[in-house]
Amino acid sequence: MRTVGQALMEKYLAVERVRGVGLPRTRFQKWVSRHPVRLGVYIAVPLTVAGLLIPGKPGSWVVVLIAGPAIGAGYSLMAVLDRSLRSRIRQRIGLDTDD
Repeated sequence: MRTVGQALMEKYLAVERVRGVGLPRTRFQKWVSRHPVRLGVYIAVPLTVAGLLIPGKPGSWVVVLIAGPAIGAGYSLMAVLDRSLRSRIRQRIGLDTDD
């Protein structure tokens, strides 16, 4: 007898199949999943530099020095989570896990 959790997982995997989990990824998607830290750095550095170059209130540079790296770290975390979720879904569906 199936549980509610198993039924929900089957429905979720069916939606993922329709969304195209089995389709080949683009070059950019492959690069992001292989280099999540670089992605974060490539996002954080320009944001931080741009924030420092824009004149603002005294002390706003502290906020910029915190916000830029935090945004970059957020993007890196999302790339890592996406890679692990995609890998688990592909294993459940029965597809190979190779990039």
